[in-house]
Amino acid sequence: LSSCAACPAGSYSPVPGASNASTCNACPAGNYSLSSGSTQCTGCPAGTSSHTLGASTAATCTPCPAGRYATTPGGAECAACPKGSYSSAVGASTPATCTKCPAGSYSAAVG
Repeated sequence: LSSCAACPAGSYSPVPGASNASTCNACPAGNYSLSSGSTQCTGCPAGTSSHTLGASTAATCTPCPAGRYATTPGGAECAACPKGSYSSAVGASTPATCTKCPAGSYSAAVG
């Protein structure tokens, strides 16, 4: 052979000298790989999450909805604001966006 086959976009292989396609792993949820031949996947940015396995575009990374946040890149889920708090921020990357309910009000649910 004059060249090696590349793992497709949406997958990666950290294995040098691989001899078959089974070493190409789908990018896990919260990650993506834009091009073929990747050795690692890129994490969705903080403040976003993705449920998609084998994503080949950053478009699968969606902003955390109001009441949720994601502090680290590569998350499959956004964490919920705790009971007794709320947040109207979309795409939040810190729990500091969760504001305690003022006196005279409450939030019995998370998020």
